[in-house]
Amino acid sequence: MRNKLTLIALLAIFQISSIFAQERTVSGTVTIASDGMPLPGVNVLVKGTNQGTVTDMDGEYSIDVTPDAVLVFSSLGFERREIAVNNQTTINVEMVEDLESLGEVVVTALGISREKKSLGYATQEVDGEDMNLTNEQNVLGSLAGRVAGVQVTGSSGASMGGTQKIKIRGVNSISGGDQPLMVVDGTPISNANFSGSSGADFGNLGQDVNPSDIESVNVLKGPAASALYGIRGQYGVIMITTKKGKKGVEDVQVQINSSFSIERAGNFLPKQNMYGAGSSQSFSTLPNGDPYVAISVDESWGPKMDGTPVRQVFSFYPQDPTYGQLTPFVPHPDNIEDYYETGYNLNNGVTVSGGNENTTFRLSLNDTRIEGVEPNTYLNRNNLGLSAALDLSDEITLSTNINYARNDARRPGQGSEYGVAYFNQWFQRNLDMNRLKDYKYADGTFLHWNLRNPSSTTGEITNFNPLYWNNPYFDAYENTSEDTRDRFFGDVALKYQITPEIEISGAIRSDMYTQNIEGRTAFGGKSIPGYSVGKYQNKEFNYELIAQYNKKFEEFSVNGTIGGNIYNRNYTYLSQATVGGLSAPGFYNIDASIDRPSTTSYKLEKQIRSAFGMIYLGYLDTYFVDASIRNDNSSALPEDNNSYWYPSISGSMIFSELIESDFLTFGKLRASYAQAGSDLSPYQTTPAYGVGTVYGNINTLYVPDNLNNPDIEPSFAHSYEAGVDLRFLNN
Repeated sequence: MRNKLTLIALLAIFQISSIFAQERTVSGTVTIASDGMPLPGVNVLVKGTNQGTVTDMDGEYSIDVTPDAVLVFSSLGFERREIAVNNQTTINVEMVEDLESLGEVVVTALGISREKKSLGYATQEVDGEDMNLTNEQNVLGSLAGRVAGVQVTGSSGASMGGTQKIKIRGVNSISGGDQPLMVVDGTPISNANFSGSSGADFGNLGQDVNPSDIESVNVLKGPAASALYGIRGQYGVIMITTKKGKKGVEDVQVQINSSFSIERAGNFLPKQNMYGAGSSQSFSTLPNGDPYVAISVDESWGPKMDGTPVRQVFSFYPQDPTYGQLTPFVPHPDNIEDYYETGYNLNNGVTVSGGNENTTFRLSLNDTRIEGVEPNTYLNRNNLGLSAALDLSDEITLSTNINYARNDARRPGQGSEYGVAYFNQWFQRNLDMNRLKDYKYADGTFLHWNLRNPSSTTGEITNFNPLYWNNPYFDAYENTSEDTRDRFFGDVALKYQITPEIEISGAIRSDMYTQNIEGRTAFGGKSIPGYSVGKYQNKEFNYELIAQYNKKFEEFSVNGTIGGNIYNRNYTYLSQATVGGLSAPGFYNIDASIDRPSTTSYKLEKQIRSAFGMIYLGYLDTYFVDASIRNDNSSALPEDNNSYWYPSISGSMIFSELIESDFLTFGKLRASYAQAGSDLSPYQTTPAYGVGTVYGNINTLYVPDNLNNPDIEPSFAHSYEAGVDLRFLNN
């Protein structure tokens, strides 16, 4: 029996060793085929995974792979290369220029595909594989540094699904609401955020898009580019196209991907480690003559930390092993760093896709597990995506895109008095963070570092509630903020190809979510204990009908589009919070409120009815003109003044078609004009009573402070744009 076990163990060790032996480092240089020059910035990906790297300034790269891996080399303006590793350790690659990519087709407003070179306004496309290189949890974060004129800013909790804001061409609104519209496969989706100035940052809704499902992202930068979306597209549009199944694929394809990464807190500010807690250079003394640390002071301007025996904060707790003892007054240089943990991000996904002559489908499932660098923080997200299309006949196609996202999170604290934001200013260099980690004694007493001074007669402390600051571990484990969100968005569409030139399509598009937020404030801290819950529900529906005409003659090309859209939104919010504290420790329920709990509710309904048209003309594949117009009728505006127009016109000329030059590969002049408008939130035209607090047994109402304007008109902004697009030396 012993010999059998020994043999099994040896075989297991040999198998594990052989698995690790399969891993190898592949390196090489990527050059331009035409001149042999090194090519920096080339994306090198392991096919079917998120693992990858980028070539350096010398065109060199290095990556760890298995022998059966396939490396994918891609760069804008060059043909894509796929090379099997086999048993190679050095793979040098020559990239061939792809001049046809300059005439690539991109997705523009309303999902209309256009040749990129024909556009008279600014757009920029990012490939889905490039988006996944950074392994961002929020698709907006993946655009940072990849699109000119786009600024992405994130909160300190961005890696945990915190808010990330995106601005196209800088600040465009004094209210700060200048966020672009997000559109996924033609469906406008909400990117609202639930961030607060204090407490937790619950993030924005753009994070519900699964990055692994993205085929490409096209950013429409100016009003001329997004005029067909009306009010919602006035600050630009982020067009997201997801991956689809392919026709004619005989076998069902299954793809499994997994990635794991770790995260560590870094970039800590330098700290002094000479002076400890206090505001003077001498210690206070107890009635028995023992010196003690200034525990009521929250800064480190006190005596030198030279090892002098003193009473520290732990020694005043009768439950502590060091109660009544003197311990050396020494620095703990890494006490702030010691608070943070090693976080990780585990992402697993599976995709099933296929099709035949009449159908296509793609089903994806993704599971994300994130443990934060701050204790007791996590984010779990599940994504389910389905896209399918069926040719009912040679002329009629039925298609659908359905996406579901489920979020479950406990977020890190934000703000000046929450979480660990105070570490850099209000903390003591003599504190041992490992001692603070055991923040709760066996009898339930909480350990805090910032207390009131001991009695001048007894030398004892009887009130162990913190003075200014909680123990950070108390905040992390007792004062928690949790949230869950369920979200559906997608569409069902029907397309009828009447003739090769004429197409009619209709779609029902929806975006629905329910967000629940729960906050707990525990007994034993500096704040009044409490409990709060909030529920946000949003439903948006778009009913769309579009007709298109597309014809190319010998020298001319024509594309015309007319259509209509009805947008309905229904939003409700309900929150409740305890008042005056909780009736019992650990009983987190609205019924535990000592006083009458507060309740806040809000309901919003809004409708926009729209009609639009667009025409595009091209001549000799060199001269192009676009014109569009849209009319919106908003229920938020006065009934007699709720209609407004959005005209736009743009033109471009590919002047490189008119000259022969080995130096200039591509040159385009473009100019555009557009008018964009904006309405306002509902219920702003007429005054309405507000619901006040209950007085005795009487419900009260109050008169609003603001005077509404029944004759208010929509605001308009005019945009003028001109530009030159140039490509040189076949690049």
